This record gives sequence, C-alpha cells and structure tokens, in this order.
Amino acid sequence: MPFELFPVFLGQTTGVALGVFAGLFIGLLVRAKSGKREGLFMNSIAATAFLGSVAAWVLSALIKLVTYGG
Repeated sequence: MPFELFPVFLGQTTGVALGVFAGLFIGLLVRAKSGKREGLFMNSIAATAFLGSVAAWVLSALIKLVTYGG
C-alpha cells in the first residue's frame, strides 16, 4: 500500500470534509434550536460538526488509499 500518498489523498478529499462540516453544522443547529442538545460533544455544535467532518475526511482518504490501483 502506498502510504506515502496519504497526504495527497487528504488533499484530494478536502471537499468531503467541508461538505460534511456544513451539513452537520446546519443540521445540528436546527436540532439544537428545537431544544434537543443531548449527544453533542462538549455541548458544542461547532465541535461536534468538526469532529464529524474530520472523521469523514480521514475515512474518505483511507478509502482512496485502499482502492488506489496504480
């Protein structure tokens, strides 16, 4: 497995992290305004959205790394 290409794959999948962050932030904001704040990391919408986006970013880069063919 070409692990040295992992930083390249992280750069290629940055859009995934931005999209997941925006979607989670908006979704959690709507949810919190309705009074349902349980389940948030440190009771923070931004921190929870950030953690979710980083997890999606690393997972998508790992998928690209595993499925890399050449």
